[in-house]
Amino acid sequence: MGLLEENAQEHGRTLPQKLPTPIIQTESGISIPAVQGSYCWSGMCADSVGGMDLLEGHTAVPVVVGEKVSIDMGIEIPPDELELYEYVENKIKPISSTDGTFQFPKEPGNHYYGAFIRWSSPQDSQISLGDTSFAFVVRVVEKK
Repeated sequence: MGLLEENAQEHGRTLPQKLPTPIIQTESGISIPAVQGSYCWSGMCADSVGGMDLLEGHTAVPVVVGEKVSIDMGIEIPPDELELYEYVENKIKPISSTDGTFQFPKEPGNHYYGAFIRWSSPQDSQISLGDTSFAFVVRVVEKK
C-alpha cells in the first residue's frame, strides 16, 4: 500500500482504486465523452499532452446554445479542487463553478473545454490523494 492510500484510509477518505471517469451530460440528456489527460491516482501517475492538443482528432458533440451541463466524477467523496476552463484563441478562460455545472455559450460553433480535479487530505490540503484532468469538445448549435 502506498503513502497516498494509507493517507486516504487513515483519514477516513477512501477513494476508489480505479481512476474515476467523468460523466458529462447536458440538461437534455446528451452525453459528452471526455478525453483523459494527465493524472495521479492510486500511486500511479501519467502525463499527457494538455489543452487543445488533447482534443486533436476528436469529434465535437452537438449541444444547444446556453444549455446547462454537469460534470460528475461518479464517486461519493466530493473533490477539494475543481478547475473548469474554456480554450479561447489559445488562451485559457476560467469558468466559475463550484459544483461542476455551467452553461454552454450563446455563440454557435466549436467550443473546447478542460478540467482539473483534485482530492486532498482533510488534514493537509497540500497532500493530494488523487487528481485527474480531462478535456472535451462540443459544437454549440441553435435550437431547431
